[in-house]
Amino acid sequence: MRTTTGTVPTVVSRVHQVSGEDWVSHRELRLDMLAADPDAFWADPAEARRRDEQQWRAEIAGPRIHLQARSASEVLGGIALLPAGYTPEHPIPADRAHIVSLWIRPAARGTGVSRVLLAALARLSLELGRPDLRLDVDDTNVPAQRLYERLGFTATGNREPREGRGTSWVEYALRAEQLLAD
Repeated sequence: MRTTTGTVPTVVSRVHQVSGEDWVSHRELRLDMLAADPDAFWADPAEARRRDEQQWRAEIAGPRIHLQARSASEVLGGIALLPAGYTPEHPIPADRAHIVSLWIRPAARGTGVSRVLLAALARLSLELGRPDLRLDVDDTNVPAQRLYERLGFTATGNREPREGRGTSWVEYALRAEQLLAD
């Protein structure tokens, strides 16, 4: 996988599962994604900027499992798998997992980093026995919708209005095995 950051081509050397020791790189990626694309995510950018080290480590500890695509020590992008509902009040079926927080640094977009991250996430979901992958995309985020559709995701018809925004989250689904079939 080749990407370009600035003018120097780089290679995705690995997909890394984020641990507490990675809290600084995780924080930097999350703050960059929220600054660049605040409407694409559920998170509040101002709240994220106020967090301290312990709060970042707690986010990494769970329930989400965070992955980063790296070129040597450079973080090109990230994604997370939520193998349970967003809250205990919102359980999901035992075979389902949610994909959240996919974001690729602008210089690495269009180079296949998303596909690498999604494939790693699909393998992880299969290891956890949760092959039914779901994600939500804002109905105005056409580039993300096109990416997911190119990878085989289909809209389920489920929509959830976004409070105070006049847009909706559109749910997409795909079996993990299908994502790995390419």
